[in-house]
Amino acid sequence: MPESTVSGLTAPSPAAAGTTAGTTPDGHGGGPVVAAVDLGSNSIKLTVGRPDGAEGVEALATASETVRLGAGVAATGRLADDRIEAALVALVRFAKVARKHGATRLVGVATEATRRAANGAAFLDRVRAETGWEIRPISGDEEAALTFRGLAATTDLAGSVVVADIGGGSTEVIVARDGAIGDARSLPLGSGSLTDRLVVSDPPTAAEVAACQAAAAEAIAPLPLPPGAEARLVVVGGTGEYLARLVPDPHAVDAAAVAAVLGLLERMPVAEVAATVGIPEARARVLPAGIAVVLALADRLNPTRVEVARSGIRTGLLLDAFAGRR
Repeated sequence: MPESTVSGLTAPSPAAAGTTAGTTPDGHGGGPVVAAVDLGSNSIKLTVGRPDGAEGVEALATASETVRLGAGVAATGRLADDRIEAALVALVRFAKVARKHGATRLVGVATEATRRAANGAAFLDRVRAETGWEIRPISGDEEAALTFRGLAATTDLAGSVVVADIGGGSTEVIVARDGAIGDARSLPLGSGSLTDRLVVSDPPTAAEVAACQAAAAEAIAPLPLPPGAEARLVVVGGTGEYLARLVPDPHAVDAAAVAAVLGLLERMPVAEVAATVGIPEARARVLPAGIAVVLALADRLNPTRVEVARSGIRTGLLLDAFAGRR
């Protein structure tokens, strides 16, 4: 799959709406092949990899599917039946991809939606029985630690860095200096949950977007963030990747550029956003709320620059699996 470089990192180029997938040639790595999935509130993401011989991961295959597993959880406290079925279908297919590439272990984690839902444990029992994936719920703290571990394997984290992993149901914020975590928080603040609560229009109105940004600003206000002149803001995951596809220059992103993208999304219907960015409409619908969280962080932090990176959580999972850790 072709790649585009974003702020010195690599991110997949836009694919057709639906599932995105790619492979890398069978190269120089060795050791066990392991598949890892991140069962998020918006999307399920897969990486199949093996040790690269340099304390990193050689990716053999990647895939992502938007299932909106967390849709409605804030209101009902339960995972919806149709979202459960969609997730199971995706996981069965991802297991086939993993085994095709030689994976001997299928591991994964479930984040905010599953750990909050009253039927989350029963859902994971079905996952194990019907798909073969060993998926466990993790706390926000562990999610942050895995994300940072994976990010550190691919990104220069020297100096003062704030990492934001904006998911569908939660946002993990990590404050680090020279590669060491100083503070990590999991906030009940996600693009999907904000959209479900505050956005009804297509495209979203300026008032709805402002409400998302205000909710994000309130949630991050207590965080002990460093002075912006000393820090970089690194946004990981889909929100950052898709933001980079909408700015004129992904190498020079600042708060003004993020605000301009948010203004653009107030004028674009979901179908147009999906076609422009190359993502499913279900994912495009929650993108404005996710970028509103980025803008709230940028306004609070006033960073020297905003960078984007692929989510590190699956890399962290694979590195743990290679080392024999749970």
